[in-house]
Amino acid sequence: MNSTERMNAAIHLKPVDRVPNAPFYEAPICNYFGASFREALMEEKVMADVHLAALEEFEFDWVIAGMGLIGGIIPEAMGCGVSYPEDAFPIIEQTSVKSIADVDTIAKTRVHTDRMERFLNGISLLKQQLNGEIPIACEYISPFTIATRLRGTNEIMGDLYDSPELVRTLQEVLVPLDIEIGRALVGAGVEYIFYGADMECPLLISPDHYREFVHEPTRKVVNRLIEMGARVLPHMCGDIVKTGIVDKLFEMDIHGIMPGNLTQETVLDLRVLKDKCGERICIFDNLNPNGNLLIGTPDEVARETRAHLKKAKSMAGYIFSTAGTTSPNTPRANFEAMNREVLGFSS
Repeated sequence: MNSTERMNAAIHLKPVDRVPNAPFYEAPICNYFGASFREALMEEKVMADVHLAALEEFEFDWVIAGMGLIGGIIPEAMGCGVSYPEDAFPIIEQTSVKSIADVDTIAKTRVHTDRMERFLNGISLLKQQLNGEIPIACEYISPFTIATRLRGTNEIMGDLYDSPELVRTLQEVLVPLDIEIGRALVGAGVEYIFYGADMECPLLISPDHYREFVHEPTRKVVNRLIEMGARVLPHMCGDIVKTGIVDKLFEMDIHGIMPGNLTQETVLDLRVLKDKCGERICIFDNLNPNGNLLIGTPDEVARETRAHLKKAKSMAGYIFSTAGTTSPNTPRANFEAMNREVLGFSS
């Protein structure tokens, strides 16, 4: 099997020749392969070269890009003041929504900025080089998560109680803009949409607020992405099983579920999620990127990775991954230890 075939089989809960290897690797490879962080995230030729080098070294089963997109390009296009440090993620210096009066300005946003086009060109370059053998995934965010960037996280959380109409109106305006970004990604060659939903996860807002404010705008965007041919993979931290959020996810025709952290130190038990999902959908693993992988030894990383793989052994529709973003400061020896365990595991 090539990577496209392997991922496709796992998504459809079919047998695979080995465990699909799909961690969130974008941040550390920016450091491992010599380019500046900013160039590797944002500049098309460097971005493509860094990912190709990582694929050759680590034999990933997907390309995962987009941290510069969700962290800088999208909020900047929508009026935020964003800085792009040489060796760090983009930083939102100034938000663009101070009150509901600013929402009309957001509605007129032109999402196809020069930075956006350069990023899309990088995706297209990768698509040409991969010859259909390795799929491309892109990080992507919901209308609610975009709203937190435009308004500020603390402010939007307060708005849920004090200015609920602002939250609703802003998301209503963001839905078509979010869909337009998704259309551009699919057109450039993205096949998997990693739908990051941590701003609306149970660690930050209540399940009732999720149902009241977030689910319907999310459903609209996800359904349109799927109509375009994308495979949508929601990622969410917190206990999505106990809170019932996973049941809301099942109301959309998603292609996999990507659980995250419960706390800085712990992640959702994959078997608990599997028992809930049954044979309905593919699930991704969630090795903690903030634990041994970041601050442990290679031996500790190897043991933890083996434990995850053994827990998922013989599980239909299983893809190895990390519980979200991997730090750019992840020691290369630790990353290599994780990768060796995945590639060498007998499923």
